Amino acid sequence: MRIVYKRSLTFIAILIVLIGCIGIGYLFYDKVVLDETQVVVNDELSINYLDGQNIITNGEYRFSVTNNGSNDVYYRISVNDITGYDKDLTYTLTSSDASIGTEKTTLDADNPVIANNILIPALETQNFTLTVNGNTSTSFSLDIEKIEDVEEYFYMTILNNNELKNPTTVVGEQISSTNEGLIEDKDDDGATYYFRGAVDNNYVSFANLTWRIIRINGDGTVRLVLNEVTDTLSTYNTEESNFNETSLYESLKSFYENNLSYYEGNIANSKFCSETSIADDKYNAYTRIITNKIPTFNCLGASFISRIGTLTVDEIVYAGALYDEENTNYYLYNSEIESLWWTSSLARKDDSSIYPFLVSTNGSLTESVASTLYRGVRPVISLSRNTKVSGTGTLTDPYVVN
Repeated sequence: MRIVYKRSLTFIAILIVLIGCIGIGYLFYDKVVLDETQVVVNDELSINYLDGQNIITNGEYRFSVTNNGSNDVYYRISVNDITGYDKDLTYTLTSSDASIGTEKTTLDADNPVIANNILIPALETQNFTLTVNGNTSTSFSLDIEKIEDVEEYFYMTILNNNELKNPTTVVGEQISSTNEGLIEDKDDDGATYYFRGAVDNNYVSFANLTWRIIRINGDGTVRLVLNEVTDTLSTYNTEESNFNETSLYESLKSFYENNLSYYEGNIANSKFCSETSIADDKYNAYTRIITNKIPTFNCLGASFISRIGTLTVDEIVYAGALYDEENTNYYLYNSEIESLWWTSSLARKDDSSIYPFLVSTNGSLTESVASTLYRGVRPVISLSRNTKVSGTGTLTDPYVVN
């Protein structure tokens, strides 16, 4: 009997020890997980390096960023501790969640930032894949940090210099020929702030060229349109295609290489829209702008990432234009432009041609020109969110990128 009693006591003691060990294990569970999966916490951001934070070989490295806070946050992705630099190393960074898509980019030892001004909404997670190729000797680590709002950034300068207003004319139904100022709306990335009408304080001097501010994008970058057309006319395309597959886009890329590539550090990889949905020979943009008169800053087609594009018909309507109605008193009108110029938006098609939207020499929108004919090109870029400027935005004192 005593033997059975002793055995029972021994069993109970072992069980207590096991329970104690399990309890201690739970106490340190988080720390164990953090070590093994390399989770880093930066304020409200949690970064999970699924394949490790240190990059030493070719291959795919996955990581995710989660915003645990109640407010939207911007952050950047950088590389640190580069050793054994290999000039042949290239990387591709992709994320459908964050609209990131850089392809086979050379690692720059002097510029550690590989993606900047990324917007992550509250309580969302964004997944990334970094693919490394051509690496024979380089090692580095990934670093993700939150970006604080800075008063000196360009988008903050614009907001501080302009009182937010409500439109005094009906967007989509009336032209705007007076200075309606800066107005708030929404795009795919959040709040956007656009200029409407005869504004005179949205001039920018950049890359030895004069630009006009279209709007502050929802990600905090600043969208600009060239104040004139390029020296080269272009067709839109010879057949129906996504915008980033058109001859017009090729012309824009050529302009970028010849005039803007030197200034790439200030130009954001931003989102542009391509719409090809059609019904009864009318594209979505035609129905939206001409039939229903309801423009939008949201992309209702396929978006693509690029450093250059051109305006959608919706952006031109927000600026103050209308279909088939003259307006020589809004900021997109330039009396020195002597040709019609393309938008990125398709309007309609018939048996022989496609007809995109264009802006006429009298400031009105039209869709009377076939896509195979040569017309003007007006490039659009977005300046990075952390761009800083001087000046006040007037014609005689434009904003100048520092």
